[in-house]
Amino acid sequence: MCLTGRGRQAHPCAFTRSCSDESEGLTPQEHKLLQLLATGLTDEAVARTLGIGVRTERRMTAELMERLGASSRFEAGVQAARRQWI
Repeated sequence: MCLTGRGRQAHPCAFTRSCSDESEGLTPQEHKLLQLLATGLTDEAVARTLGIGVRTERRMTAELMERLGASSRFEAGVQAARRQWI
């Protein structure tokens, strides 16, 4: 667990960027999301594997695509591989 603010709020590290490996700039959950997407799984299968809702998975995917400057999931995979994120 990681603490934010003045220690009043605790949450799993997988959901915080501050707990991520700074060399990659990804949280562990974002890294796993990219790995699952790279295998060709559907949004529903990725969400189920991560234990999150489909809307959350799609939001996270869209945010990663924006960070990567990608306009498609395929392009996001290419950019993530170039950055050695996957």
